[in-house]
Amino acid sequence: MEAEAIATALTEFINANIMAPTRPIRPDDDLESAGVDSMGLLKVLLYVEITFGFWMPDEDLVQENLASARTLATYVCRRRGPSSTAPRDSE
Repeated sequence: MEAEAIATALTEFINANIMAPTRPIRPDDDLESAGVDSMGLLKVLLYVEITFGFWMPDEDLVQENLASARTLATYVCRRRGPSSTAPRDSE
């Protein structure tokens, strides 16, 4: 799964589970400016763990990786490496 598809999946998750229906975000929108608080970010991190199979270590919880759905998608791609091509089945 490439970064664009991951960014889309993250954006859809955030819009469906965190954002108000009248305030959707786009992949490049700054999450903090959009109103995603620490509880919302925790939901996103749990989604990453369930969907992509890893927990982000504390040292990676930096603005560079968490600024937007796209920056988080880029991090997920780097972390997963070239051998992973699909998200994990969450069921």
